[in-house]
Amino acid sequence: MLTMTPLRDDAIVLRLAEYSETSQIVTLFGAAHGQLRLIAKGVRRSTKTRVAAGLDLLEYGAVGFIPPHGDAQLGILTEWTQRDAFAGLRREAQRLYGALYAVETVAALTEEADPHPELFTALEHALQTLAGDTPAGPAIVRFQNALLQAIGYAPNLTACVNCGGDIRRGAPVFFSSTAGGLLCRDCELHFVEKRRVPPHLLAPPGAGSAEAWFELLDYHLTHVAGRRFKTAAVLAGALGRGLPKSV
Repeated sequence: MLTMTPLRDDAIVLRLAEYSETSQIVTLFGAAHGQLRLIAKGVRRSTKTRVAAGLDLLEYGAVGFIPPHGDAQLGILTEWTQRDAFAGLRREAQRLYGALYAVETVAALTEEADPHPELFTALEHALQTLAGDTPAGPAIVRFQNALLQAIGYAPNLTACVNCGGDIRRGAPVFFSSTAGGLLCRDCELHFVEKRRVPPHLLAPPGAGSAEAWFELLDYHLTHVAGRRFKTAAVLAGALGRGLPKSV
């Protein structure tokens, strides 16, 4: 019987699920391997010489794993060394739920074994920033933009995506996820799925209200994913307002 040599990567824990009294199913996002679903056998078992610590959601570490082969749907976790637990995330609701939103969206919008090194870097940076002292809102918006860029769904926020015309300040402007960006007053009539854009947001993301930009980009991410994210409503509340309704 052949013994496979474990692969290694840097990874962030996206999701944990109990598998048995002693094991977990772990979803990781690796820098070089993309999303990984692994069974961590015995990770919750304590012995006379070792207390089972398991893995924690949101932590960053070095992983060793054997990828799935044959009919197996899960790989096997062989090693985990924590490098950063981002302890500062637990200080404030905005920071914690911003981090939980980031990993939920990555889990929903990336595929297994589909690497996105630039997205891994953006996710790690977002967690570091949220664990620090800088405002949480802009960090969350920057990550939303990085995620949309990485998966190829970055919206056009500079011109009407239907006619190509310039967006005039002061004129009614709409956003359509289906269309892929902004719509002018003349073109929005042709699209069912849309929402009105506050006039003060007609600038690059981050220049206006972080709360409003979060809502707009979450609206787009929700349409791309085909479902709402569980953490979005709580995060919107922590940022100071509720989620908008569709037009």
